[in-house]
Amino acid sequence: MTGKVLLAHGDDAYSIDRAVAAFAVQVGATDRVVLTPDHAPDEALLTRAALEAASVGLFEAHCVVVRQPLRAAGTSGSAADRLLALVEQLPDGAALALAELRPSRDVGRPPALLKRLEAAVKSVGGRVEPCLAPRRDELRGWVTRHAAELEIAIRPAAAAALAERIGGVWENDVERSEQTRVADGELRKLALAADDRPIEVADVDSLVSDTRPPSVNAVANAVERRDPTRAAEALRRALAEGEPALRIIAALEARLVDLTVARDLLTSGASAAEMTKRLRPGNPSGAERVTGAARRYTADELEQMLRGLFEADLAIKANTAEPEAAVTAWLGEYVLGAVKSGPVKG
Repeated sequence: MTGKVLLAHGDDAYSIDRAVAAFAVQVGATDRVVLTPDHAPDEALLTRAALEAASVGLFEAHCVVVRQPLRAAGTSGSAADRLLALVEQLPDGAALALAELRPSRDVGRPPALLKRLEAAVKSVGGRVEPCLAPRRDELRGWVTRHAAELEIAIRPAAAAALAERIGGVWENDVERSEQTRVADGELRKLALAADDRPIEVADVDSLVSDTRPPSVNAVANAVERRDPTRAAEALRRALAEGEPALRIIAALEARLVDLTVARDLLTSGASAAEMTKRLRPGNPSGAERVTGAARRYTADELEQMLRGLFEADLAIKANTAEPEAAVTAWLGEYVLGAVKSGPVKG
């Protein structure tokens, strides 16, 4: 008999916790010893994990859970070796679960140690379980599937409304680690309120708070889509959550520069290949998106918007304008006010 190992990693904290709980049941563990590093590296924790795993058979069966194992290893080569040895030298009959919660912004760029840890787990016959938080186009499906799992009836429109309220946003700069846990809690609350009938959109509207995460990119994306209502709402949300105005301005400047370049390329009759090369090298679909957005504005509109943004930036840095007031005034003048002519052609 060999030790049993699980590596659950990703940006979905709720799914990671469920994977660990299911693993403990699978291996027949009657209790869990949960270890979380206090600092990085934390070799003492890894040593204790090895000792706890080796105690199998001396006491009742248990599962050793190491949270944030990459933090325990830190940047120390010896701690990384100790972490890998913990997996590779796990005693017969022991059970070890490694739970690594990653920031959503980094989940697509796994560090080298995580790849080595995956290989070590697989080499001893363990299981690697990616736990990725659903994005906007996936969250509604997750809500529907989870409701079915809980035997909760919910209308499709209500599932969509719930997904939107708790974080169904397109942007990639938001943290999604708790979204499915929030969805689980809201579903249970809605089910109690609905009693034995299906959950309706009206239930979601009356009982679920809007907890969509703030996003700097949401402001820029709404401006790109020429959607002033969503731009204003995204800006309000970002500022309310403490996003620095200068960071918002930087995101807007970068987006407007992209749109200006794309507008110039359109005017010059550049080919699709040239568009891709200049705008999004190696990413034709991304270049097509930027080009399509640029068609919504004239070159003069983009120039005025960019100039106004530079002026707001300078005013903030010269302490002649309050940051929030400056970016709000820019949005009011160039998006809510002056830019009203609608999509343009050419």
